[in-house]
Amino acid sequence: MIGHDVFLPMPVMVVSSGIMVMLAATTWRRSVERSFLGGMVTLLLALAATGYHTGRLPDNGGSLFIQDQWASHTAILIVFSSLCILLMAWRDAGHDKTTLVDEYPLLFMLGTLGALAMVFSANYMSFFLGLEILGISLMGLVTFRHRLFMSGCEAAMKYLILSGVSSAILLFGIGLAYGITGSLRFMPPIVAGDAHAALPIAATVMILVGMFFKLSAVPFHMWLPDVMEGAPVPVAAFLAVVSKIAIFSSLVRYFGTGNQPPFLNDILYVVITVTILGGNLLALRQTSLIRLLAGSSIAHVGYLLIAFICPGRLQSGAITVYLVAYTASTLGVFATMTALAAHEGPDGTVTAQWKGVFFSHPFLASAMSLMLLSLAGIPPGIGFFAKFEIAATGVEDQRGLLLCVLIIGSIIGLYYYLNIIRIMTTAPALPSAGQNRRGRPELAALVIVLSVIVAIGGIFPTRAIHPLLPAPALPPEAQGRMVH
Repeated sequence: MIGHDVFLPMPVMVVSSGIMVMLAATTWRRSVERSFLGGMVTLLLALAATGYHTGRLPDNGGSLFIQDQWASHTAILIVFSSLCILLMAWRDAGHDKTTLVDEYPLLFMLGTLGALAMVFSANYMSFFLGLEILGISLMGLVTFRHRLFMSGCEAAMKYLILSGVSSAILLFGIGLAYGITGSLRFMPPIVAGDAHAALPIAATVMILVGMFFKLSAVPFHMWLPDVMEGAPVPVAAFLAVVSKIAIFSSLVRYFGTGNQPPFLNDILYVVITVTILGGNLLALRQTSLIRLLAGSSIAHVGYLLIAFICPGRLQSGAITVYLVAYTASTLGVFATMTALAAHEGPDGTVTAQWKGVFFSHPFLASAMSLMLLSLAGIPPGIGFFAKFEIAATGVEDQRGLLLCVLIIGSIIGLYYYLNIIRIMTTAPALPSAGQNRRGRPELAALVIVLSVIVAIGGIFPTRAIHPLLPAPALPPEAQGRMVH
């Protein structure tokens, strides 16, 4: 227990301390702008502190947290994403002083803390605690809808009910795993001796179902489009990026990056196929840009799962570069939407509002096109090399069916991404996004930074490809006893 109390990754400690300071400042005098500023300073400090920790890991492996290259990499992505999203949300503070309160940036920070706790977790307790902190923060954030408060409440209610059901399944699986192994270590349950494998398989499947729901993999995806559409744009970005990085990082750490048991392979084959096809078909006919991005994010989860299921030399690099590409490109789309939105007028969440944007705002339209091409896997963005790496893992592991699904899904995705670019080049029949907008230099700077990341990543992709394998989920002596 002493070891549990001592070892703590610095980003978790910095964000926790920042939240405490923000809470104390709020009790003294409320100020939304100050809370946003405090949150951004805290995130910058957390970004600088990534890779450091206090204390040392106990020798018996009984720590609540772990720190390795995989955890540091995903923590940087989470903190950087939260920083960008907080900057997107900050612009509302100057316009809406009645709806936005100090709790808005505080909930963003709490969500970030939950996501960080998940990626550093080495124990079921810290993982589940981080998951619930993230989930409860999101429920509050979804209701902060400026002009459509009831839509936000409806979306939050849907998330509350469905998230509660999935958390119950996940917790039941964790309880079952603890009953089998007597340990809370964050790894799949293993069979002792010749004991029957049904219970470990049942526990593993329950935990997997809970994770798939949080990842919004098909058939557990139905909540994501409704919740993202009902939420403010920055919160939708938080759902699409931060929460998915956290849960995917936990999935990789839990199951490891080696060969998966046969029963897990069969489940993943089906889930990957329906997730890629379902996500792309869902996005295909959407008139809401937010719902289209929700379908797109579901499909990208399927692409990532291809790399997860294909062990080999290319696996780690493919997962690493794909997470970077997805994060930068998706944040770029949301940042462009936020930069183009007017306070009282089109907010850019409907695709028809993007007509003529190439003529009225050529810089933002060009940035949007670059992000969409990157998400589609078309040069010159980093997304091309990311998808190429995913396909290479499938070729290396000889997964012909999954490669066919990847190609079909990419062709469908190409249609709806290019359709938005086509809409931006046509003359507007309705008031387009960006009319009556005020100049927002901070958001323009954010769009430039994200565009540079996507473009430079596309020109020099090897800089983003690093073999950052997580620590093994099972010790070598236990690999042979893993459930089959």
